Amino acid sequence: MIEQPDPLWDPDQPGDETLERLASLLSRYRHVPVPGHAWSAGPTVVPRRRRRRALLAAAVALAACVAAVAVWVPWRLHWDERRQWTVDADAGPVPAPLGVGRTLTTAAGESATVRVARIGRMDVLPGTRIRLLDTRAGHHRLELLEGRVRARIWAPPGYFGIAAGASETVDLGCEFEMSRNPQGEGSIHVTSGWIMHRVNGQETLVPAGSRLDFDAARSGIPLATTSSAAFRAAVQRLDLAMAEGRRPPGAEEAVVREASGSDSFALLSLLTRYPALASGPVYPTLAALLDAPADARHQEAWSRGSMHAMDLWWQRIPRPPKAWWLNWQDVFG
Repeated sequence: MIEQPDPLWDPDQPGDETLERLASLLSRYRHVPVPGHAWSAGPTVVPRRRRRRALLAAAVALAACVAAVAVWVPWRLHWDERRQWTVDADAGPVPAPLGVGRTLTTAAGESATVRVARIGRMDVLPGTRIRLLDTRAGHHRLELLEGRVRARIWAPPGYFGIAAGASETVDLGCEFEMSRNPQGEGSIHVTSGWIMHRVNGQETLVPAGSRLDFDAARSGIPLATTSSAAFRAAVQRLDLAMAEGRRPPGAEEAVVREASGSDSFALLSLLTRYPALASGPVYPTLAALLDAPADARHQEAWSRGSMHAMDLWWQRIPRPPKAWWLNWQDVFG
């Protein structure tokens, strides 16, 4: 097949009268390259109107996201009083929803997941009994009768709490695991955020990375999970002795001898619970760990129980509650 010359593609070929007239009219727009100059594409120029449209579209999308969050967060936090919680079993038939006053029991080898209203979830591990005490917007409480649970909550501080006999563990926006035996002894391990443990008027803050042991009458000193066994034992001996009104010789020296950089919060809690210890070796050891200025006046004020003196050092650690709304990963717990 032989192709016929086409003046549309070959300007050297003669065209008809109409084509000649159009070519003449458009010739002023013809590009004539400079001899010896290689043509290259210049930077893309985005028309101003197109940029404005893109910025407007981005602003509209951002406003829509803000509006959606503003609607979604109140919906998530709202909960009708005494409304039941959803329970999912890992195996077997679906359990009945958990209502106020009802008890959920998991047998050995059986576990369940409880939806804590809309603010989080709680894994109920094998051999556990829990009872729902109260549920309404801003206040959700249950009791751990025995066993072990793992809670992950995304809500303002104080929305969720677990009672264990006379004590109560209050979520300050976090993830934690809690256990309790039939005798009322238990422990709490915080993996994210903070909790507050209350028992008989005693309040103890526990940060992420710490473990707190408790019984029916009192709670211990929160200890970092990285603390040595020797440090934990020394703190527990001193704590129990001070609770009984005793200050045995050598107990404080044993604590500071075993302390490491990760034990500053435990020492701070110990000094706050027993201000009289500030007159001994724990005070200068904590000052060194916190890199805090220490002087005789501050030490003496702490020994007298001055809240102002204590707060000067508490300000050197991240204070609870954490910005719970920034911990968005807990939403998917």
